[in-house]
Amino acid sequence: MPLLALLLLFTSTIVIPLVSPSLSQRNIISPSDLRPSYDYIIPGGGLAGLVLASRLSEDSSVSVLVLEAGASGDDPEDRARINTPSGAYFTSIVGTQYDWAHRTVPQGNMGGRVIGWPRGKVLGGSTAMNAMYLVGPSSVEIDAWAELLGSMDDDGSGMSSSTFQSMHAAMRKSEIFVPPLTQPQRVGNIQYETGNYGSGGPMSVSYPAVQMSITGNWTSTLLSALGIPPLTSPNGGTALGGYISPSSINPSNWTRSSSRSCIDALSPRDNLHIMTNAHVTRIVFSDSRSSNGEVVATGIEFAERREGERKVVNVSREIILASGPIGSPRILLLSGVGPKDVLESAGVGVVEELGGVGGFLQDHVTSGITWRANFETAGDIHASRSEFSRTPEFLSTLINAIAFLNLSTLFSHSPSSLSTFTSQLPSGDTSTSLVPSSYSEVREGYKVLYKLHLEKILSDPGVPQLELLMSVVGEGVVGIQAALQHPFRLDSMGRIYINSSNPFDEPVIDPGYLSHSADIILMRQGMKLIRRLGEAFQDLELFGDEVYPGERVQSDTQWESWAGTQYHPIGSCAMLPLHGLANVRVIDSSVYPFEFAAHVCLSSPFPSFTFIYFISHFPISYKRNETRY
Repeated sequence: MPLLALLLLFTSTIVIPLVSPSLSQRNIISPSDLRPSYDYIIPGGGLAGLVLASRLSEDSSVSVLVLEAGASGDDPEDRARINTPSGAYFTSIVGTQYDWAHRTVPQGNMGGRVIGWPRGKVLGGSTAMNAMYLVGPSSVEIDAWAELLGSMDDDGSGMSSSTFQSMHAAMRKSEIFVPPLTQPQRVGNIQYETGNYGSGGPMSVSYPAVQMSITGNWTSTLLSALGIPPLTSPNGGTALGGYISPSSINPSNWTRSSSRSCIDALSPRDNLHIMTNAHVTRIVFSDSRSSNGEVVATGIEFAERREGERKVVNVSREIILASGPIGSPRILLLSGVGPKDVLESAGVGVVEELGGVGGFLQDHVTSGITWRANFETAGDIHASRSEFSRTPEFLSTLINAIAFLNLSTLFSHSPSSLSTFTSQLPSGDTSTSLVPSSYSEVREGYKVLYKLHLEKILSDPGVPQLELLMSVVGEGVVGIQAALQHPFRLDSMGRIYINSSNPFDEPVIDPGYLSHSADIILMRQGMKLIRRLGEAFQDLELFGDEVYPGERVQSDTQWESWAGTQYHPIGSCAMLPLHGLANVRVIDSSVYPFEFAAHVCLSSPFPSFTFIYFISHFPISYKRNETRY
């Protein structure tokens, strides 16, 4: 097929203000500019942290400090790699100085493999390295989360369903949506609803300048092969269906719109300081407790490197952890907050015993199939090193062809298997056999989550259970992945913990992949669907023979060996607020008690907006829920 039939170039007339390097640096300080104390200190300069910092510092009467362990990423060559959307595939910063490069322990249910967990170690966090999908959760899932936390209303926290009904409106304040231009919209068969997005925020939401023609076949083939209908209004509360998702892309110059957009375009703010290369080593607590017996944080200790000087900056109001599902529990544990046995084994003194810190860890499990491509892929064009392959328009290429499906679709060719599957699931009273904790309150927390999973998430036909994603970034090949959205590891969740008191040592990450038989069954069903979808594309003469893993992989055990991760960890601090700590909170994706059928990037700021609501309407000293998980 001719190249011109696959790609369409055009000139954008969209105007979005660009940020000069000098402006992007003005809130970033040097060590000599650091003040002795700040009202709010936010460890973590990623999505949640920078969104919160930009909102908190709107009040000129408060001072805010963001501590980011990584560099600014402003080196011109590195900034070009980060800013280029397709760089996520072709020139990724994964494995560089900007990657934490975490690794799991060997996963027994994945053939003993060690799984890499790349995370952004740079200002902007993982939004500087991710694939830029903007896919939000369904309203059913948000309502379920609200219901789970609704009991907090009784103790005066103000957490209610109405708060979550306004969550999407709050989210839209951080967005500026620009529709796709006419030709790529037609080629990719892109459908959207402008009202589902914001119009005046700092973070751009749009579509690439180039669409490959294969994306135009995506929704129609999903419908004919699997009965999955197109979703015409993505990110509006309904998630089921196939569509081309928007991206965090700036269409004025076809660059990545990371969370740095929240602070780069700000007017000068003397009350906002951002320090990079500041690795938080621990929270400093007072020797005495508050009048109601809670531990009081007085500051944060940090250092530039392992052998570097440890410095302390004081806090007058709150420390707000935004270091993500790995960093936030690690900071708590290093500070003496967590399970007693973990702390003592690592040589850390116990400040506040909280059994749930580091637990409840979940992730989206994924596996996929690759075929020979009977068309020129984006990977082929990039490898050609042609003049066109180096244009900003082509380098904005992101093939965000996705679909979400429910259980009935997943088992559409074997309804009896669905009945058998659901009937064999354990009840909430017998669902804690694999819980990695001896704390009774933690085990009760698992029961609550498992019950919610069965009654709200699994049983509702409007909640997706599997995501399909197409990729054409490889040379000569095309792939489709299946990603499990609500793992049944709710009764066998993983955990993150420390085995050393040195804050520069790696944490221990054990996600416990596929430890529940239900996850294996759902993944196997997903792979069967992918093969059926691939056959439909073969009938259209778009796909050739299967390349990976090949027809030899058919059994359950074989599929387990091919599974991996979608890099969406959550849940390791599934508690908001932290019981027993007077002025420490967590506001990143680690607070989610269960996975959403979404990409974490779009839902990560939710806790930040919840926090803004809390401090706007309720005193800091509101009574905590007594459930300690």
